[in-house]
Amino acid sequence: MARLPRSTSAVVLVLLVSLTAAAQQQPPQQRRPVPLREALQLAARQGPDVAAARAQAAITRVGVERAYTSWKPDISATGTYDHTSAPQVFDPAALGLAPTIPKLTIVGPNSRYGTVQVNQPLLTPQGLFLPGIASSFAEAADRGADETREQVLLNVARTYLSLQGIDGLLAAARDAERVAVRREEDAKAQIRAGTAVEINLLRAQSDTAGARVQIANLTGQRESLLPLLEALVGEAVAPLPFGQGGDAGLGQAADEKTQPWERTFSVRSAIAQVSGADKSVTYDNFLWLPSVAGVAKGNYNSNAGFAGTNTSYDLILNVSVPIYDRGIRYAQKHEDEAKLQQAMANLASARARSKANWEAARANVIAAQAVLDQAEAQARVAKRAQEQIDVSARAGVATSLDLQVADQNLFQAQSAAAQARANLDVRRAEVAAAEGRLYADLAR
Repeated sequence: MARLPRSTSAVVLVLLVSLTAAAQQQPPQQRRPVPLREALQLAARQGPDVAAARAQAAITRVGVERAYTSWKPDISATGTYDHTSAPQVFDPAALGLAPTIPKLTIVGPNSRYGTVQVNQPLLTPQGLFLPGIASSFAEAADRGADETREQVLLNVARTYLSLQGIDGLLAAARDAERVAVRREEDAKAQIRAGTAVEINLLRAQSDTAGARVQIANLTGQRESLLPLLEALVGEAVAPLPFGQGGDAGLGQAADEKTQPWERTFSVRSAIAQVSGADKSVTYDNFLWLPSVAGVAKGNYNSNAGFAGTNTSYDLILNVSVPIYDRGIRYAQKHEDEAKLQQAMANLASARARSKANWEAARANVIAAQAVLDQAEAQARVAKRAQEQIDVSARAGVATSLDLQVADQNLFQAQSAAAQARANLDVRRAEVAAAEGRLYADLAR
């Protein structure tokens, strides 16, 4: 086996080391911070799940185009070349007729035939009813794709707001860590001055360790949710800092008297399904109608024959009346009637589920608002209490245990307030989705 010269090997080694170092020095993929509204718009425009739903609906919509082919003409052309060993010739002289009559070639040894035919339907049950049926099912598919888009946007909002909630918890945990570290320094100074015992330092160190464990857990949760947000949006994005970009202008819950659940895409899709099934039953009831078609046919024959011409045409009117087709159309009618009953049951179920979802979402918004108000009030009280106990401890009238309890209460109150804010925004998004206006609100 041939060996590279030492100089060449050294150059290759240097290049490999340089490439490896460059690869290690490349920064990780940067995620672009975007507000919630932009994240939802990106998901609606380029999200993979939304694109798949649209493609599926487009396949169904092709059925409308196929249904209209029942009215379109069928045009065909054929050509034939025929060599025969038994040509046919009409000879008047052989029959004792006047020799002035020329011979006629009925079938020559080499014959050419051609036909051009146009078949235009004039009346057909398929042309009358199938376009309407296909349009209804295409409408159902479109609304189903819209429902998928609404659910994707809701998942984007949940993931985005969950990330912002984690950011709020991280802020509270880092604040708790800073306070605990300061307590450690104070305890060390007091121990050196002989005014405190080691238990004060141990308590502060325990609080610092607990805060850092909380920070590590929350950081892991955040890193696991960011790829999910990217998969839903179709782009490497990240939420804005906590407290920013969380409002997408989703509005308030509608009045129950307006029946907002009827505007959801799942209900509208079910209504279109019922319409299509009903039209299918109507179509079955009119399958006895005749089919009428006009046919125009042009012919070419290389043998003029008795006609005395090589070209001719035919105009034909075809009428087909179905009398009995082994009972196929009756079986089809019974099947379509069963599908209609199924579609009506699905519509009733979709309405019930949509109404229940809307009522639950509206109740959750009210409850989430109350929880947020209470959590913010508790956070303000805990903050004031912590500040007062801190002052008392510095004056020597409060113990380190009092400080520890106050710090823990403040951290818990701030964490609860952060979670309550994120939860309220999620509940608002759920109401918008339950009313079928999550995407519509983005377009305003």
